Amino acid sequence: MIISYKTDKGSIRPNNEDALIYRTSDNNPEGFDITSYGSLFAVADGMGGHFAGEIASKMACQSVLDYYRLPSITDDNAWDQLNRLYYKINDTVLQRSLRTSDFNGMGTTLSTLIIRKQTAWVAHVGDSRIYLIRDGSMNQITYDHTEVQRMVEQGLFTQQEAAESPLRNVLTQAIGVDNRLNVFTWAETLHRGDMYLLSSDGLYDMIPEKKMFSIIQSNANNLTKSCHKLVDEAIRSGGKDNITVMLVLI
Repeated sequence: MIISYKTDKGSIRPNNEDALIYRTSDNNPEGFDITSYGSLFAVADGMGGHFAGEIASKMACQSVLDYYRLPSITDDNAWDQLNRLYYKINDTVLQRSLRTSDFNGMGTTLSTLIIRKQTAWVAHVGDSRIYLIRDGSMNQITYDHTEVQRMVEQGLFTQQEAAESPLRNVLTQAIGVDNRLNVFTWAETLHRGDMYLLSSDGLYDMIPEKKMFSIIQSNANNLTKSCHKLVDEAIRSGGKDNITVMLVLI
């Protein structure tokens, strides 16, 4: 497994409210049981004033490590365990928001990929994304919890209209906003050579997916170069938001 990542505040935002975290056998300072629980990768994109978004995203990424403190994880209980974990993370961020006036209304997206044995597991809330690159194509796995995606499903917007709409970043749900949560989950058997791309919306809002895929394909043997080129291209295209990219090659 090869991992690379890059995060940048972009050209306009004064600070970076994105966060990321990962744990593998090569990056495991806490001494978690990676063999039993697998490797974990997460990206979060915070929102809220007074640096509250930065707090929310970092809290979510730190809290997602509680995955390794679950009593057990099996193929049979994974969905229930991941849902409970997300509800716990949601409550942690929400309670911090309610206790501190400067943090009222803060929230964050959270997209998590777990590679365990021969399966990839995904849990997700918000509009950060996880893509699977396999057999010469790149496909979005996660569901965008946004108003425009809801309008697409209702036939009110085309996908192109949704991508250009000023409402495209209005979330229908996020971690830490309220008690309502509908966690998107997904699982897939691993194939040798699979690559997963985790990103905040600061990437795909600035670069068309075809261009993203082209950059990754052109630098397939160098994940670090791919990450840097993706972020650089997003900044060249305007860099209107924070940008976070993580690539995981199986």
